[in-house]
Amino acid sequence: MKLLLSILCLPIAAALSSCSQSNASPSHTVAPENGAQFKEGKGVSLTTLMMESIGLQTAEVQEEKIAPSFTVNLQAIQRGSEASGWLTEAQAQQVKPGMVVEIGSTQGNVLRIAKAPYLTLGDYEVTVQTAAPAEAGAALTATFRFPASDAVTAIPKAALLTTAEGTFVYAKNDEFYLRTPVKVGSANGEHVEITDGLYTGDEIVTTPVMSLWLAELQILRGGKACNCGH
Repeated sequence: MKLLLSILCLPIAAALSSCSQSNASPSHTVAPENGAQFKEGKGVSLTTLMMESIGLQTAEVQEEKIAPSFTVNLQAIQRGSEASGWLTEAQAQQVKPGMVVEIGSTQGNVLRIAKAPYLTLGDYEVTVQTAAPAEAGAALTATFRFPASDAVTAIPKAALLTTAEGTFVYAKNDEFYLRTPVKVGSANGEHVEITDGLYTGDEIVTTPVMSLWLAELQILRGGKACNCGH
């Protein structure tokens, strides 16, 4: 547990602070005293004890039939059983008038979609007719579901790491785990489509990707090599 805390207790803000450059060059293997090491072009490597401590799990990338879905926040308006919310352009392209949506434990139907003439929270306003009237101003959540497509390359959502630099996964690279950029497509409650960056059969870390990222940050940008007194 002491090894685990050395990673998980490192604040991200400190790892990203403007401290001095690490004394160790990332072009060589860097191995601080936290059970992890990093090698440029290879990725992060963990000791067996560290992997057990953080509960590291991996899985092969497979093909899945994904039934896409997304949720939208709605607000009941004064015209009886109607509520409206905002869609992005990509979402609006999928939604059609008459489409059935889930609103809590009930259902509703899409009445209309209109492009916003001014800058708003979204590009398109969607108006939904609810199964039962709601008090004006009440907050509702609508879930839009779509049929499953053909099987696509997909991974568990938990395997994704989203940072300011982009979206990544940790792919197994011999005894290392390499942070690999990916592009995502459709998603459902459990899986997300990968349109670029991985192939079926690749092995990736499914949990805990945040611990690997913090280990990488600690080695390269902070940790014991930092000279700024943190």
